[in-house]
Amino acid sequence: MIKLSLCHKGCCPTVSVAKGQIVISDDFGGQVKLTKEELKILVDKYPEITKIIG
Repeated sequence: MIKLSLCHKGCCPTVSVAKGQIVISDDFGGQVKLTKEELKILVDKYPEITKIIG
């Protein structure tokens, strides 16, 4: 399993990767679960996302 902390400006969400599933957890216990395919879509769309959010 890989666990990444994305700490920034007082928040510290985590990304856990294990057994073909990616889980993004926020500081309040909320979670988003992504499949490998969904993560690939997100990564592929990253350039478009950064244009929108700056």
